[in-house]
Amino acid sequence: MNQHGPQPDAHERIIELRLPSKLGYERVAMDMASSVARRMGFASERIDSLKTAISEAVTNAIEHGNEYDAAVKVVVLLTARDDELIVSVADQGRKPLDQKCMGATPSIEDALQRDDKGGWGIWLIRELMDEVEFTTAPSGGNQIRMVIHLE
Repeated sequence: MNQHGPQPDAHERIIELRLPSKLGYERVAMDMASSVARRMGFASERIDSLKTAISEAVTNAIEHGNEYDAAVKVVVLLTARDDELIVSVADQGRKPLDQKCMGATPSIEDALQRDDKGGWGIWLIRELMDEVEFTTAPSGGNQIRMVIHLE
């Protein structure tokens, strides 16, 4: 039997949330993910990291990708496997992500000079999660895929 390659995981559970693009709804995604992570056996500090990363990702999708249009959804997919939790956050892509912000470490000096204090969320997500990948969503919007491993 071949143990290599992407095979469907018999122990994979998927939850899909479709949230209005209004601030405050990121809490629904945070609560759902923390509940799933707790049942999976994640330590409380890892759950806090997960909640912060999801809050940043969903807030970015609401603010930037969907430009606060409540009629437009943010889609959050939670995929629970035996040893990891995968979180995908997709917007409808009214505004593509600025690729310069994807890998850069923001500077405090720059942030103090600018009116726009953005750029910290993506850095924070990268610091808190084990794997982070930015792609185009099936909807044509922006998608962030975050993975946190069960230790």
